[in-house]
Amino acid sequence: MRIALFGKNVQKEDMTYMQSLLDRIAERTGSILICEDFFNEIRNEITLPKDCNLKLFSSHGREDLQADILFSLGGDGTLLDTLSFCKGKDTAVLGINFGHLGFLTSVGREDCNGLLDKLENGYFKIEEHSLLKAEATELSEVKYAINEICVRSLSPSALLETEVFVDGEYLSTYSSDGLILATPTGSTAYSMSCGGPIISPQSKCLCLTPIAPHNLTHRPLIIPEDSEIEFDMNHSESCISLHSDSQNHILHSPAKVTISKAGFVLKLVRMENQTFFSAIRNKLMWGTNLRNAKKND
Repeated sequence: MRIALFGKNVQKEDMTYMQSLLDRIAERTGSILICEDFFNEIRNEITLPKDCNLKLFSSHGREDLQADILFSLGGDGTLLDTLSFCKGKDTAVLGINFGHLGFLTSVGREDCNGLLDKLENGYFKIEEHSLLKAEATELSEVKYAINEICVRSLSPSALLETEVFVDGEYLSTYSSDGLILATPTGSTAYSMSCGGPIISPQSKCLCLTPIAPHNLTHRPLIIPEDSEIEFDMNHSESCISLHSDSQNHILHSPAKVTISKAGFVLKLVRMENQTFFSAIRNKLMWGTNLRNAKKND
């Protein structure tokens, strides 16, 4: 099994886990394949195992990444960044949570010790997650997103007037701070914080969620995932911010953004006995009686 490493902003107190993981990978494979930017970030905090063959790959291209599984060390934001060099490849991503909440990450930093044994013994499954692609005249290339595509007005005092079309049919004109089109994977991210529903990742749908709509009857809307959605912003008084996950792009009015399902998926590794429902139950503390817990304290 070929393993690669990518990460961001690993804290000094987590370097013990990082070192242990490097040692175990080198012991099993004799080499370490790691993102060049990440290696430069941690090189003064780690010790490369003796006689280890170090190989680097670039975060700006996909050609150097030849791996079955990519370990993403950080939080959900770090995992989202793996899309730039994993898109269209068979490499599956395993998120190791060195961050905070981590809906997309599969294991915690404390689980690193037995991780390689579980992978070699097949105690995992691979989930395929649909992606979005966004196209606009001002964009030099197609933008992809795991979680959501979002448009917002750059002016904090100006509403964004957006005509929305679904498969060519006019839906409505939204006066709001912005609009979010989220995948099921992204339903626990920005969309959820704006009142959108939580959607099981294997559901074949998308969610259109308005951000602070002027018309309170504009509620989140579930639409089929194979729909083509068009945002027409012809009357904006300010520039428009287009977000594809953590990437930001500036558009000028009048602007049109066309969003559809990407022609490839992102493969995420889930360890055995880990499910989406257990993740939201644990991370959102569903079923926890906080009132009784407070009384017991």
